[in-house]
Amino acid sequence: MSEEEYRELFLFAAKAGALEGYLFQRREVEPLASWIDNVGKMHRDLPPAVKKEVAPVLTPVLERILKYGAGVLEPGLKEKVEQILREASKGG
Repeated sequence: MSEEEYRELFLFAAKAGALEGYLFQRREVEPLASWIDNVGKMHRDLPPAVKKEVAPVLTPVLERILKYGAGVLEPGLKEKVEQILREASKGG
């Protein structure tokens, strides 16, 4: 797959997953901290080659999360997202 095809696949999967999460009926809404922890763990668990492939697309997504969440992210959660961003920015 070309880099552009990977980018499109990643963005599609991210948007489809966000839609699923938005529509999923729950008895309780998970805390934002759990969502961020899950994303961080999933990113850490990716094979290095996959991290490298998704980094160019993941980095801007994380930057937008920090921008859009500026008013609602508590300092500890912001730091967790920034850590994921630092790791993704290095391609791993």
